[in-house]
Amino acid sequence: MTDDNHFKLPRLYVTASLHKGGTITLSKDQAHYLTNVLRRSAGAQLRLFNGQDGEWLATLEPTSKKSANAVITEQIKQQPQQTKRTHLIFAPIKKNRMDWLIEKAVELSVTDFHPILTQNTEVRKINEARLKAQIFEAAEQCERFEIPVLHDLKKLDSLLTNWSKDIQILSCIERFDAQPIQKIEQIGDAVAVLIGPEGGFTTQEKETTAKKTIPVTLGDTVLRCETAVAKALVLLES
Repeated sequence: MTDDNHFKLPRLYVTASLHKGGTITLSKDQAHYLTNVLRRSAGAQLRLFNGQDGEWLATLEPTSKKSANAVITEQIKQQPQQTKRTHLIFAPIKKNRMDWLIEKAVELSVTDFHPILTQNTEVRKINEARLKAQIFEAAEQCERFEIPVLHDLKKLDSLLTNWSKDIQILSCIERFDAQPIQKIEQIGDAVAVLIGPEGGFTTQEKETTAKKTIPVTLGDTVLRCETAVAKALVLLES
């Protein structure tokens, strides 16, 4: 099979190390997806990655109706060097829109997700297992090699107080005197984008955030959180 045809093969994230001749026990969901949804049988090829060892070809080896192994055959891509980290600081939103936010942020190269609580945050608890699954699935689909990190949920003031001084935060504050995000010059090898909650930042939060970050604007219109995330990430690279 040529390199051009590899992309047609199912691509799955695994946590185990990858090396020629190794055998990976696939999760129950992965085995179901390959054998029942995609109708793959023994000997079918697939691709595996773990965020560290590049991408490998493997052969499917069903072991029962509900389980399967993957036997690793050869490496097809080296693990690329991570040259830049993009942190997304965001207030959680409702399920379907959160799914979209996570998916697009992964596709747009976010490396670190930092959920925060503000006074107007509408969703005040997160399902970490579900969000991580969303991150894994998005990385599988968009051909990324590294898996973005999901950090613990924190209050905004706590995050800002303990934030590394080496990573500048660009805060998207609505109705605030700020410069367009696309005019910000590249700041080192890491940058963070802060997107506020649905109800916006309070006056006090705006004042505190403006002192500890670089306020930026995404334009004249007020955007929904997930739209603001996508626009900020695109403009940051423009």
